[in-house]
Amino acid sequence: MQSGTRRVRTIYSVIASSNRLEVLRILNTKSPLSYSELKTLAGFKSKKESGKFAYHLRKLVRQALISLNRAERKYVVTNLGRLVLNLTSQIEEQSVVESGKLYVRTSRMAMEEFNSNKILQSLVREAGMPVEIAQKITSETEARLQKFQTSYLTSPLIREIVNSLLIEHGYDEYRHKLTRLGLPIHDVTELINKIGGGTDGVESVISQTAKAVFSEYLLLRQLPRDVADAHLSGNIHISNTGNWGLIPDTVFLDILCLEELGLQMKNKFISTPRIPKPQNFEDAVSSLIILTSLVTREASKEIVFENFNEYFGRHISSISDEELKKSLTNALLLMPSYTENRIGSPSITIHLNSNVSNSKNAYRITQATLEAYCFYLERTPIPRINLVVDTKSSHDNE
Repeated sequence: MQSGTRRVRTIYSVIASSNRLEVLRILNTKSPLSYSELKTLAGFKSKKESGKFAYHLRKLVRQALISLNRAERKYVVTNLGRLVLNLTSQIEEQSVVESGKLYVRTSRMAMEEFNSNKILQSLVREAGMPVEIAQKITSETEARLQKFQTSYLTSPLIREIVNSLLIEHGYDEYRHKLTRLGLPIHDVTELINKIGGGTDGVESVISQTAKAVFSEYLLLRQLPRDVADAHLSGNIHISNTGNWGLIPDTVFLDILCLEELGLQMKNKFISTPRIPKPQNFEDAVSSLIILTSLVTREASKEIVFENFNEYFGRHISSISDEELKKSLTNALLLMPSYTENRIGSPSITIHLNSNVSNSKNAYRITQATLEAYCFYLERTPIPRINLVVDTKSSHDNE
């Protein structure tokens, strides 16, 4: 019994430090984290503070509140650590009730005493409101909050009160700037509940919630007010509002650039292989597949590859028609997989151009691509590759 009591006292002494309690809270919401990631998030950014941070970390590890996964070199919170955090939250909330003061549960799930200056600063900084008007709104907000019979407030609740006062006073332009973006809890719950009943997975839920946020941001912040109102009233239609303000719907790409430059991306996409300009047909296929995975991030609806047959036509002199068809078939089957789980999962359109210098090779590529595409359609329930062929055949030019 004495050893248990001693252990409890030791644990209380460990979490008595605000720094160690903050580390515990960070790991509870964001673990696993590496040493450097955890150090930065905990606010120990300078090299001089490394020793202090290591000291706090050792204290938490020794009491088994957090543990280190040695294989991954990352820290996680233990079950005991979660229990201590839950008890700490209950103690904080009870102390709030008995203190008679107003407290706010922040987005970091910490309890802080209500400070009206934060409302004033938010109105001036985020909404661009003149200080005199911001002081008036802040005073009225505080007066209303004081009437609430609640143990603690939340940041969204305070924002709702502020926004309602802005509407009452006719400050609609400031209210727009303070609007909280996102989905209601009910809508998010519905999305999560649909995961098991359909083909969409977690990626779809994340994508839809993100699109809802950026759709609201587009209408409230990026578009002129009259344009946004015209869209909402149905006078004009802006498709794909979730991505419209971030990336284009369609990207057109002349893949002959691979023939001239290869894939040289300098400091971007460090984990992606750098490929020089193609020396043979195999290089040409590899470059196009990697390019597909990269360009997919830059379009929400469609990627159009132009000069497809001219690009490949330069490297097929020593390849038989059967080998050509097989390689193109594998490429068509593989390319859509690189567009999965991206923003919008864009489709791929391949454009076969008849006006090329080497008409014989262009004709061979066209025929092999058509046969490979038919095979792709047979194997794919919902195709995401489109094929555009010039009505004038390159074979007719011979």
